[in-house]
Amino acid sequence: MRQIPISALKPGMITAADILSYDNEIIVPEGIILTENIISRLEGYSIYYAHIEDDLIVDLSTPMTSPVIRAQDAAIANLYNIDRHMTDTEKSTKESLQFQRFSQGFSRCAEHYKNNLMKSLHRNEPFHANELLKETLALLHQDKQEVSIFDMLLNMHNTEDSVYNHCIDVALISNALARWLHFSEADQMMAAACGLFHDVGKFMLPSGVLRKPGKLTPDEFEIVKTHTTEGFHLLGRYSHIPEPVKNAALMHHEKCDGSGYPYGLMGDEIDKFSKIVTIADIFDAMTSERVYRAAMCPFSVIKYFEDDGIQKYEMKYILTFLENVSNSYLNHKVTLSNGMKGNVIFINPDNLSKPVVCTETNEIIDLQKSYYQSMLQLSNQKNLSIETII
Repeated sequence: MRQIPISALKPGMITAADILSYDNEIIVPEGIILTENIISRLEGYSIYYAHIEDDLIVDLSTPMTSPVIRAQDAAIANLYNIDRHMTDTEKSTKESLQFQRFSQGFSRCAEHYKNNLMKSLHRNEPFHANELLKETLALLHQDKQEVSIFDMLLNMHNTEDSVYNHCIDVALISNALARWLHFSEADQMMAAACGLFHDVGKFMLPSGVLRKPGKLTPDEFEIVKTHTTEGFHLLGRYSHIPEPVKNAALMHHEKCDGSGYPYGLMGDEIDKFSKIVTIADIFDAMTSERVYRAAMCPFSVIKYFEDDGIQKYEMKYILTFLENVSNSYLNHKVTLSNGMKGNVIFINPDNLSKPVVCTETNEIIDLQKSYYQSMLQLSNQKNLSIETII
């Protein structure tokens, strides 16, 4: 057994001891064969070292022997049982103190956003963009601990979502994506600012169009599309607003293949922060509930991105986003389209929207294909998918 840094871990290595979080919860049990997904998960927990079996690496590209499969299955079952026990005995996210604090802080932030913007527009008072940005970013931390932002937002979404709420969501998601892309801290903050003010142009639209509870007519959609140019001109009133923030208001509906609006820009013609906001904007809009439709499951939105054509987005940005978002739901309890419930125990790297699920009866279901020989193949059950995240 040897202790090595997380940065030195390689797929195929086997854990020689339980890997624990700072509060002594088991993250990866002893005897697990490490995969790229598991290693990424450890990095997300800010774990720096792991104990690994000496000179023992499993070749994941070839079929594993039965003893190794049995050991891996036992470890997976053990991990699932631990996670299920925690799910059943701990309070749900919505009942947690952390969520209550986040929700209250989020509501205050949205109210301050609304009041400040309206006073600026109608009373010509100063627009305190920096203060709003600081208040928004403060939502990411509570008691010196980082908040699981995708868990929080998943439980925040409801039919009362406003443009202000959406902008805060997009700011937080954009900040997360910039962090995953290893942007500098200054650029992470800029990404959040771009997300926070990307939709301000909507406040210049007729309220009847903006709040219509149903599908827009072609003429109404043309009006809505003007929120990009309206937002750019609105932010242009304030000398302290950085150019990337103005550009994000203008460009967040542009696509890298030229299929977006208002100008049909392509590739490098689009500001890098705008490309980040585009991804965050779509993800939040589709996972949010509206009066005319239900919220989509995050895994369904991941599939939408996969099917929509990743050439529409900056390749590195969209692949990084989808991989990290899917991994953020690892060990979450889900409902399948056939009514079965279970926990997500593995993310298929070749099909992120179809992970491996362990059901309440300890049945291992791979929604794409069997990753290990002992897993049940359901490739013929085309309609089986994740319906909701619980």
